[in-house]
Parts: sequence; C-alpha cells; structure tokens
Amino acid sequence: MHLLLFFSVALPFDPTSLPLPLFASPFKALKVVALCELLSESQQQQLATHHRHHQQQQQQQQQHHCHHRQQQAAQTGVSPAKRTTAAATTTNTHLQLWYILHVILVLIDITSSLTMTEVKIPNHIMRLKSALLGCRYALDGESLYSVKWYKDGHEIYRYVPRDKPPGQAFPLPGVNIDLRNSSDTQVMLKRVTLQSSGLYRCEVSGEAPAFNTVSESETMTVVVTPAHGPRITGGQPRYQIGDTVRVNCTSSPSKPACHLSWLINGEPAQKQHLKQYDKVVVNRDGLEMSRLGLEFRVRSYHFKHGDMKLKCVAKISSLYWQSNEESVESDRQQRAPALESRETVAAKSSTIGAAASRKPSHLISLLPALLLLLCSAAGSSLWPPEGAGS
Repeated sequence: MHLLLFFSVALPFDPTSLPLPLFASPFKALKVVALCELLSESQQQQLATHHRHHQQQQQQQQQHHCHHRQQQAAQTGVSPAKRTTAAATTTNTHLQLWYILHVILVLIDITSSLTMTEVKIPNHIMRLKSALLGCRYALDGESLYSVKWYKDGHEIYRYVPRDKPPGQAFPLPGVNIDLRNSSDTQVMLKRVTLQSSGLYRCEVSGEAPAFNTVSESETMTVVVTPAHGPRITGGQPRYQIGDTVRVNCTSSPSKPACHLSWLINGEPAQKQHLKQYDKVVVNRDGLEMSRLGLEFRVRSYHFKHGDMKLKCVAKISSLYWQSNEESVESDRQQRAPALESRETVAAKSSTIGAAASRKPSHLISLLPALLLLLCSAAGSSLWPPEGAGS
C-alpha cells in the first residue's frame, strides 16, 4: 500500500493511460474517465479553497506569532516562505492521496467480473408451441440485484431475489409467461402466436453501489407452415428441342413465406433462368405466399432417356421442407429429323419403282396379238390342205 501511495504521488494521475482491459466494457471506461476528470476538477477547487483559507489563517496569526516565527526561523535556518511552501505541499499531497484512493476504489468496483455466459432463444418455433428462453450469467463474487426480460423494448418479466415472490410477469400481446417454470435463468412462454415474434433481450444487474449491468438479445420468429406442398403451373406435357419452357412454382400461405428453388433433372437451375416475384399477403394473420418462375430454352442435354424432370422445393428454415416434381416428355414426332428423312427416302424409292415398272407397259399391250399369231401358226401346221387326202 505504501508503494502504491508513493507511486500515486510521485507520478501525475492520467485516467486515459489506464489499459482498457481493466474495464468490463468501453462504456464503463468512459464512465471512469469522466469520473476522474470530475475528481480532478473537484480536487483543484478544494485546493484553491484550502489555499485561500490557509492564507487568511496566516494573515491572522502573523501579527500574534511574528516574533515566535522569527525565533523559530533563526533556530532552524528555514525562512517563513519556505515553511509556508512546505505546508502547502503537504496539504496538496494529502488531498492527492485521498482522491487517488477514491478512484482506485471506484475502479475496483466498476471492473467487477459480472458477465453474461449464454443467452439461448429459439430462432424459429412452431405456432402454439411453448418457447423456452434461457439466460445464464456469472456473478463471480457480486450479488444479484435483478434479471429482466424485454420484448421489442417492453419489459415482460422481472426476477428480483429479495422480492416475494421473486418472479413477476407484465402483460403484453402475444406473451403468455408460465411463472411456475420461470426463474432467474429461464422464462417459459406458453402457446406462442404470431404476435410472439420479436426481439427478446435478457438484462442482468448486480447489487449496489455499482449496479453493473450486462445484456444480450436475439430474435424469435413464430412459424406457420403451409397446408400443402408447392404447386407447379404453366408447363406443357411435351417439348421439343428449341422450345421455351415457362413455368411457375407457388407456395401455400405460411409465416414466414417459404423459400422456393428450382431443380432441372436434380441440378439447381441457373440464376439467370429464375424470375422473382413479390410476396403476397393473403389474410389478416399476415400469412404470405411465395412465387418463383423458371424460363429456359430446351436443349438436347435436358432430356434424359426421353424425358425431363422439373422440381420445385419449398422450405422454412429447418422446420418445413416439401417439393413437387413434374416429368416432361420429348415430342417424338417433331423431335427427330432422321425419321422424317427415312420416310422421304422410302417415298422416293416407291416413286422410282413405279417409273421403272411403267417402261415395259407397251410390250404387255402387244401380248394378245402375239398369242393370236402363235395360235394361227400352230393351227395351220395341224390341219392339212384340201385334196391332200384323196
């Protein structure tokens, strides 16, 4: 302690030279600096007042003790001016020691180790379920004054150990606190609704005189899942290479709105092929519908074994996941030019064959005359001329 006092007197006290790690937060450091500056001004004022008072006492005592002071100065060899300076220096030293000790005590009180160790608030929770809000802290020697919970800036729960009962709930729309299952480290919300969504903050305060306070906050969103999976509209049953596919995927009403995505044959669709639409509010509860469009030109690689699969996925965080898939066939009649070329070749072949068959048609027309000539020749050879037998 003597070494600390000597160090405090020997060196001028500068609050800005204190290392920041001594403080629990920058805000508390600013408070300390402001306090030190206030103490410094107060110290200067008290020193000035004490100096004026000391001068008045010197003037009053100078007349009565002038002879005594002269004798004392002669014996000790110290002039009155030097003795006055020494007295003022001693007084200044005592005041500086007093203020340094006061600042040290304030620093010890402010730099206490009240810390927040964990704040656990569910990011998403289903409607009509119970939500457990957790708040854990470390006092490390301090005494607990209070634990308070806020929703969107409004106090909803307070825990003060010295109160009877220690827990107290404050009414707020969408907040229904179960006091039996709530304490200084947790708060139970029963049957949450859409109004229960918001920013929740836990605030822990230590006892007097410092009333050190730490707090943390997180957002909780109450989820209403869709009644059915997403719907795909606008598609055709068949496509040929070069056609343009234009389809839409629409989710059922939910809160929050579903996140939609498209897959082509199991692969995510490229961003330039997607068309975004604004969300639509469909009822008084604020339920929303999402819609995502898909538009692209059909290429040969889109068809796998003669068909193409278009899939839409709707999800809400990790609480909801549904999909819908449609299979599109290729138009075979218009798909393969090779089939059309084979039919053309067959038609040409039949035409050529018909032309070739028409070339000997004049020979066929001469067949009856030739047969008649042959029969006449045969008959003359079988019948002898008249008179030959007599």
